[in-house]
Amino acid sequence: MAITEDTPYPVEFSAPKELIDHAQYLEEELFQIGDHKVWDYNTPNKGFGNVIMIEGDDGLIIVDTTTAHEHAQVAQQAFAKLTSKPVKAIIYTHHHADHINGAGAFTSAEEVANGEVSVIASDTFLREMSDENQATAPIMGLRASYMYGQLLDPNGDGRDYHISCCGYQLQAQTTSYLAPNHFISDSETLTIAGVKLTLFKTGGESASHLAVYLPDSKILLSGDEIQGPNYPNLHSLRGTKPRDAQKWIAALDRMRTFDADYLVPSHGQPVIGKQEVAKVLTTYRDVIQFTHDQSIRYINKGFTPDELANAITLPSRLSHEPWTQEMYGTVKHNVREYYVAYISWWNGDPAELDPIPRQEAARRMVALMGGRDQVLTAAETAFFDDDPQWASELSALLVRIDSQDTRARQLKAAALRTIGYATSNTNWRGFYLTSALELEGKVVPQQVRQQMMQSLFKPEDIGTAQLLEMLRYRIDADELGDDQLKIAYRFSDTEENFTLELRNGILQLHSVLLQDSDVTMTLARTTLDRVFQQQLDYADAIAQDLIQVDGSLLALRQFGQVIDQDQGNPYLSLR
Repeated sequence: MAITEDTPYPVEFSAPKELIDHAQYLEEELFQIGDHKVWDYNTPNKGFGNVIMIEGDDGLIIVDTTTAHEHAQVAQQAFAKLTSKPVKAIIYTHHHADHINGAGAFTSAEEVANGEVSVIASDTFLREMSDENQATAPIMGLRASYMYGQLLDPNGDGRDYHISCCGYQLQAQTTSYLAPNHFISDSETLTIAGVKLTLFKTGGESASHLAVYLPDSKILLSGDEIQGPNYPNLHSLRGTKPRDAQKWIAALDRMRTFDADYLVPSHGQPVIGKQEVAKVLTTYRDVIQFTHDQSIRYINKGFTPDELANAITLPSRLSHEPWTQEMYGTVKHNVREYYVAYISWWNGDPAELDPIPRQEAARRMVALMGGRDQVLTAAETAFFDDDPQWASELSALLVRIDSQDTRARQLKAAALRTIGYATSNTNWRGFYLTSALELEGKVVPQQVRQQMMQSLFKPEDIGTAQLLEMLRYRIDADELGDDQLKIAYRFSDTEENFTLELRNGILQLHSVLLQDSDVTMTLARTTLDRVFQQQLDYADAIAQDLIQVDGSLLALRQFGQVIDQDQGNPYLSLR
């Protein structure tokens, strides 16, 4: 329900000077690294992430490709003014979308397939991409759109907003990811277009991470192990698998041994000079270790996640702007992740082991406090007394009980907006301000997610096994019940064979045709893509002779019934 009446809780827009000033580090700009034939394009097209070009004797090497084809095209056009040499290789430092989705601006799928162009990544790249980018893509994508402020009106709440690590806009119209064809298992020294490169796995910021060192020019390409001009996201609020601090520290220590003259992260401006490079690498790794080690220290004292967040702060001796400014990561949200990673989601108090459901607990709490009107009055008092956090927590109880309570929604939105305007950390600011819009009915998560999936989900970019694996997370176990099914796929164009075995409420993928399958479908991989894009269903494909069926149509119909079609409406604040 969109709220149409004027709010009784107006909040005047503001943005901290620290936030406004920080944007200087993400200005769209092309840097040459010393007098070497290496260029770093910072946030092309005011997008998200950098593109790095290394010019060799007879070709180019591209390192990272931003979040979208249109962003990468701007970089490609700038590079074309410098050289007409062809691209010989693309290197992905890791699997995150802001490093891989513009590859098609620099080469074609045909050139990659016939071996003219190498696309290089870690040997864990595809697994991590499947586990993180694809398995939880619907909810992670939604949370990312909040965190990165992508739903904010640039003339409204989005004024003076930028993503402090990385740039401005995540997506444009299209993505052009190209799958890797060369994998690094530990470290490897390559010569491409006459350029000597040492590629080595690091695995800190993501488990698929690798970095690149150019020994002849003493240039270190750190990817996201230096996560832009700010204190790092040791845990990402958009959602991510746990980030291994020990590996991250080890990765930075390995980089320190190169004694590089230039440090070129994949976000933000390059670092010039041996002394400054050493200082940045050392301070950055020390900040990570400090956060990690002090978390463990306090965990062992019995501190819970919320207590950790209020106990640990960065000392001034670790300050080195902008690299340690809490503009992207914060100590408060990073230390909570270490508690979960090392101990549990549970704080140890049995009273909180199996708590009363949130809505019922809110109902009882409000009744104890004298009822809805009493709580609303207390929340309003807190709001007008400049205590927006308490106002947001009190009004949240009312919204939880009745999501149609207009006044409570307006008050919670105003409280979040007040906090958001005062917040310079761009992740937190994005969540505060977008959640306010959600409460006002101006952002509807279900619609946002549908639009994102329609524009960004490209099954043709995903391997067949990975695509079919995604069905694991859509099995309606109650619908399947005690039934067992085996659904086989024979792909006529790619000559791949798979069987989906459903039993005990789970789906297991087999990379062979099982002889006792209930039904076998023969089809082109392009037909499967259209099914996944919901341009076609199995019944229509069969009717159009795009799928040939051998076996039980009843089993195929039952298979369709156990695929959960309900995508939910995952409100983040209106709940």
